[in-house]
Amino acid sequence: MTERVVLAFSKKETAEKIKKMLYGTGYDVEMICRTKAELIRYISDIDEVLVIMGRKLPDAVADAVYEDMREGQKLMSIVKADTQIENPDILTVPLPVSRQQLISSIEIFLGVIEQRSRNTGRAPEDDKIINKAKLYLMETYMMTEQQAHRFIQKRSMDTGARFIDTARSILNI
Repeated sequence: MTERVVLAFSKKETAEKIKKMLYGTGYDVEMICRTKAELIRYISDIDEVLVIMGRKLPDAVADAVYEDMREGQKLMSIVKADTQIENPDILTVPLPVSRQQLISSIEIFLGVIEQRSRNTGRAPEDDKIINKAKLYLMETYMMTEQQAHRFIQKRSMDTGARFIDTARSILNI
């Protein structure tokens, strides 16, 4: 699973922090843009991309950025908890945000969890638990998603437990 991600933040430090959170998760940050003009220029030829930004850039707010995006391009805005974004097609994630919350929000927004459950035949609730266990392993032990999946898979085989039961035991639920 590799999704194209472009970050758009006026502060370089904020963009680098988000990029670091996404490292090793399969969401590759292709570009960091500092203005709406730079962002729109960069994504103009990309059919499917996830743009992650704050509430505003020096030359536009999230709603205005979304208006200039094409179909297939998605926008996620990381904002203060009390900030309202008008457009319901823009996913807002409240600050402060942890790595696990960011990845979960991206996966839910992009429909990755639902897509995986259709592919695996698992119930969506089980996929959510498995995803949480993977994210826990990724955040705690700095694993990639593939390493976390393999860890749960191997532990399941070693103990003879079902994959979902192993994920639950990792989360202590």
